[in-house]
Amino acid sequence: MPSWDLCIDYHRRDGDGFTHGNVRNARSDVELAPGRYVVVGNEEAGAAVAEVVRIEEKGVVLVRVLPGSVDDNRSLFETMPNR
Repeated sequence: MPSWDLCIDYHRRDGDGFTHGNVRNARSDVELAPGRYVVVGNEEAGAAVAEVVRIEEKGVVLVRVLPGSVDDNRSLFETMPNR
């Protein structure tokens, strides 16, 4: 089982600097909503923490990947319910 909540391709960034994912690439038990923090990654790159910025109608998830490791950002998850 992957160690991330949402599988993303770090190279899929738009002009605003947001990285694109898709809701179908999220773990089934993860709540995706703007303002929530999730662990992102893929088979070829390490995990990181990202803030969900927006979810578009067709299931595109725009995230802002945070600098630092998952451990560096672990405190962000302490304030989220159901994490």
